[in-house]
This record gives sequence, C-alpha cells and structure tokens, in this order.
Amino acid sequence: MLTTTRRSALVSALATTGLAALGSRAWSQETGAVGAAVDQFAQDVMAAFPDQPGLGITVVENGRVTLAKGYGVKTLGTQDRCDENTVFGIASNTKAMTAALIGMLVEEGRLAWDDPVTKHLPAFQMSDPIVTKLMTVRDLLVHRSGLTLGAGDLMIWPAPTHTRAEIVAGLKYLPIGGQFRGGYAYDNVLYVAAGAVIEAVSGMSWEEMIKTRIFDPLGMTSTVSSPALVDRSRRASPHARLGPPTRGLGPQKALPFDNSFDAAAPAGGVNSTPKDIARWMQAQLSLGMTPEGKRLWSAPTAREMWKPHTITTWSDGPIDENPVRPSIQAYGLGWFVQDHRGERLLWHTGGLAGFISYTGLLPGRKSGIMVMTNAEEAPVLRSLRFGGPDRLQGRSDYDWIASSKRVQAENETQLLKDLAKATTPTSGGAKPSLPLEAYAGVYRDPWYGAVTISVIGKGKAKGLHVSFDKTPALRGKLEPFDGEVFKTVFDDRTQEDAFFTFDLKDGRVASALVKAVSPLADFSYDYQDLRLSKVS
Repeated sequence: MLTTTRRSALVSALATTGLAALGSRAWSQETGAVGAAVDQFAQDVMAAFPDQPGLGITVVENGRVTLAKGYGVKTLGTQDRCDENTVFGIASNTKAMTAALIGMLVEEGRLAWDDPVTKHLPAFQMSDPIVTKLMTVRDLLVHRSGLTLGAGDLMIWPAPTHTRAEIVAGLKYLPIGGQFRGGYAYDNVLYVAAGAVIEAVSGMSWEEMIKTRIFDPLGMTSTVSSPALVDRSRRASPHARLGPPTRGLGPQKALPFDNSFDAAAPAGGVNSTPKDIARWMQAQLSLGMTPEGKRLWSAPTAREMWKPHTITTWSDGPIDENPVRPSIQAYGLGWFVQDHRGERLLWHTGGLAGFISYTGLLPGRKSGIMVMTNAEEAPVLRSLRFGGPDRLQGRSDYDWIASSKRVQAENETQLLKDLAKATTPTSGGAKPSLPLEAYAGVYRDPWYGAVTISVIGKGKAKGLHVSFDKTPALRGKLEPFDGEVFKTVFDDRTQEDAFFTFDLKDGRVASALVKAVSPLADFSYDYQDLRLSKVS
C-alpha cells in the first residue's frame, strides 16, 4: 500500500492503445535546463507507455521551481487534462511530513527523538514487553521494530473501519517476526502511532498540526491531509489493471476513488498538486526554510531527518541493467538515503490504489523532482524515478525507458509462471472433508478483529460467504479449492482474493490461516499475518 510502489504495479501488459501525452502549460515561467530536460523526458515516457492516463511532475532546480506541470488526462476516456493544479494521492510521501512535525516538537522541547513512546502514550504496547519498554519515538519512524513487512496493514487497507486508536491498540497483538533494531521491514502502523504521539504532545489532531505547521506557512492551499477532503473537480482518478488473469495485467481501468483513509493519514493520507508540492520540496532543500525566508524547522533537525538509521539493502553496486544501483541504502526519518552516481539522494515512493508517486532530492544541488501518477504502472514510475535524478545531474546517457520495458517483460513472464503455480491445486482439487456448514462461524484475530463465514443458498446453489467484518470491501464468496483450502471471490473485484486454509482438530474446524492468491498482491494485503481462531 503505502510503501515504495504497489507490488501490484510491478508488471503491466504491453500498451497497445492510449491517449496522446500532451502536457498542459508549465506553471513556472522560469524554465531552466533541468526543467526543460525533465519536461521532454516526461513526454517521452508518456509516449512510450500510452496506457498511462496522467502525470504530475515538479522540478526544483538550485532552489527555484522550474517545472510544475500536468500531462495526460485525469480519467481515461475523457479529455479532462491534468495540469499543475490537479490533485494526486502522494501516499507514503506523507511520512516525511509526519517526521517533520515531530522534528518541530523536538525543537520546542515538547518531546525528544529518543523518548520512550510510553512516556507520551502510556497505553502503548507491542507484543513483546521488552520491545514496548525500549521503543522510542525515533523507532516509530525507521522500520526496525521487528514487525514483519506490512504487518497490521489490514487495519488501514483497503478502506477498513478501524479507528486510529484501534490501530494503535492492535499493535500489542502483532507478532514480532524479526529482531528489534536488528533489521529492516517496512511498516505503516507505527507511523499511525507516530501521529498519535503528535496528538498527545501537541494537544491538536495530526490533521490540524500538518495544516497549521506545514501546509499554511508554505502556502499549500490545494493540499489536504486526507482523500476525503480532496476537491472532486480537480482530483485525478485512480487507475489499475484488474486482469485477467490477475491484478497488474489486462486493460487499464478507472477505479472508484477511495476516500476512507483518515485513520491512517499520518502514514499516507496527503493529497497534493504539482504546484503545491514544489513548496514542500523547496522547504526540504532549504533545510526547513520557506521560500520567503520563514524557518519551519532548523538545519540540524533537517540533517537529523536525513541521517541514515536503518540499513535497508546493500549490493555490489551498479550493473548494466541498473547503473545507479547503490552499494548501500538506508532509511532515515521519513526518507530513504542512498548514493546516486556519486551524490547523496533522498527519496521516497508512495502507493495507494490507483496512485503511485516518487520524490527524489539531491541536497548538494538544492534540486529535486516529484512524480505523481494516477495509475499502478511500475515501468512509468521506474523510468522517471531513475531518469529524473539523472537529469537533475545534467545527464541523459542511459535509456531508462528501454530498460523499464525489458524489466516489465521479464517480470510479466515470471508472474505468469508464479500465478500458474499458485493457482494449481496440489491435491488435484479434492473436496472439503466436512460439510460446508462445518466451516461457517465467527473467526477472530486479536489484532484485526472478526471474520464471519456463513452459509448462503440452498441445494446446488448452497455455498459459503466470507465477510472481513471491519473491511466492507472484503466480502464475497468462499469457494472450495483443494481439500481444506478455500478461495475467496470478493464482490469488489478491485480487491486481492485470498486462500483460506482451515485446520481441523478432532473432526471440527478450529482455526484458519490466510494468504493472498496472487504473487503480485500488494504487501498491505497482509492476510498471512492473520491467525483466525473459530470462536462460534
């Protein structure tokens, strides 16, 4: 969901039809060499991937905004063009804003980065009491808690009804799958907890804080803290490929606009425009200063947020297919930190249903690029997230479009193999060992809540229906697949289906484990973390 890119966007069918990628006028009248190069590159990317509905691109060049522009259309099949005021979801690019709010509170002496979380949230608990005691405010922001990848995301995705307080309370039931401060695993739920810390310390809601401390002083008048607040007349529509045979393949389609993300907003709720986000980028590159010279946070705080804290990956460095692959990459406070062709690069991506985005900053040049898209098209984002920083450095000697097409084709081939394997019954499609009624009942997971399975229909039409009770989007048929394994067919076909594997004890159903059907499913569908016990 709120991470780098949505995994469901890693593979796309080769585009065969689409709209011309003509951009709107640039907002800034000052067009520097970098802005012009990125503008041309964005048009080339749109032409190479014509199924991409629209883009928003912002470039800051040596502190000046030299490009803030829209490309393509807000919704496929319309002529409603994207421009510098089109609103896109920026998802996890919100995390740097949440970290900045904490930085401001640290400067005011209202908390410290290394305060225990329990000092400000006395009821805060992790599943391990030692981790609970040791967890600091800093730990909430750097993905080293020991939680598994995306743990607890079903409390915030897709469109659940958990409150912010329920999400934080659910942390005490999430299993610690790794070593505390011993490794990296991206999460969203601890940024929700960080938002709760901000509220406890400031006496204001996170929404009030981000508006009064970031949006208003920066003049970001079209930026909002939640999809529910977006001006519908100016928003881009989300898009994705929904199959067949699985999400990430097939024709591009517009999705319903999901505006139910309030509870998890500190992790990824912000929606912004190419024109507005330029102001945020300028403040970051100016070490906390607005373009008019008002200081929002200090230079030492800026550098603290950019400091590497958690190693996320390492490699042998550049290769032919990726000449900018870093030898080491780390996570700071709301930012990834790595090298890009010999210069420090701060970056983050974001993904929600139908939106993926990227921010890349080269602080040494006071330059940066922001890419906002309204489709889950990984090759488009890959081209821009690597080709954009190259152009910030004044170079265009590597063909990122061709490279992304090659990676796309390779990933698609592998996906089809993995999908075929995942959907082939290992027992030949054996029938369930018990009558359907035996599988019906209420199942409960301690962090998520209840999942209800009921019998519907009669005779040959009899079957099972599953309801994730806190998530209205996850409801539909539960069909026999292979022995004690059943497969969902959710009514909302934009959602990722799941396998339920039931465990029998003494001839009765006792519990169930769940996992996504598609190997391309976004990790925020963390079905695998559910431990469902049958309670009735």
